[in-house]
Amino acid sequence: MEPLSTLHQIVASVLRVRADEIGPDATMDTVDTWNSLTHIEFVTTLEERFAIQLTDDEIAGMTSLGQVQRVLRERGVLAP
Repeated sequence: MEPLSTLHQIVASVLRVRADEIGPDATMDTVDTWNSLTHIEFVTTLEERFAIQLTDDEIAGMTSLGQVQRVLRERGVLAP
């Protein structure tokens, strides 16, 4: 499965929303179910699924799906 599709499935599963409801402009402020607890679950799931270890700065900065995608591109998980 393509990493971007996997990312959207992870977002939908962890945040309990439909994958087509989440775009790159989705943020912790615009998705009701994206809170501090689901953020940790989201980060943990990303780390496990993509076999990466995110830094504290990366985790703190991933407050939108666009920022998550940026971090995953920098880590080589998503294509540029």
